[in-house]
Amino acid sequence: MRTNYRKYKGFSLIELLLTTMILAVIMLLVATTLNTVIKVSNTTNSKNTARANMEYLMDYISRALTNSELGDIYMYNSINVRVLGESDNQLAILPSGNIGNTYLDGKLGDVGLEGYNEIHIKLYGYNDWTCIGYFRDESGEYGYLVRTVYEDDMAGDHSVCFGENAVVTPMHSFMIDVPSFSLDYLVMGDQENRMFLINSTLRPLYWPVADTFPVNRDVTRQAVVSTQALTWY
Repeated sequence: MRTNYRKYKGFSLIELLLTTMILAVIMLLVATTLNTVIKVSNTTNSKNTARANMEYLMDYISRALTNSELGDIYMYNSINVRVLGESDNQLAILPSGNIGNTYLDGKLGDVGLEGYNEIHIKLYGYNDWTCIGYFRDESGEYGYLVRTVYEDDMAGDHSVCFGENAVVTPMHSFMIDVPSFSLDYLVMGDQENRMFLINSTLRPLYWPVADTFPVNRDVTRQAVVSTQALTWY
């Protein structure tokens, strides 16, 4: 009586190990590529958010300037005496130094000046003041552009517009830092108009490719606004 032995075919241990190693390498490459794609996508979204914020800021300030009379535009430099902080769990502009004569005279003179961080505007036909300001936080690490509306006559004291009780509204996402912002103006030839220069830089805080790709994260813009069409005779 003969005994039949059935011969089974399969993979050896070495073949299994090689296959596992090849699959592991492929999966690692796929995971690395996918991670890079996600990082690039998130970085692009952050950059687009900064661009959208920049367009909004420039458009808002430009519209405010071009809808105001020259005599209802005041500018101040309070960057060294005020900071953005919290009061009663709300955003507030807090004193960081002696305000002194900071708000003594904010009218636009006959000589162009530069380096302002606050602009107070009364829109034509309205009694309310719209105040826009750039302030650093209490640590000095981050910068913010904020605005508030003062629904009354300030009686010549423009320091109250960003007083500690003012309702402060951020003008950009909290995921965006404002490293620099300045307002300048030039006197135009007829002495009756002013040309405003608005310089701003926005920087996304979330930047996944910071250590991978040397891509500039800052979004920088300059807007030029003239009061030529708004001189009232």
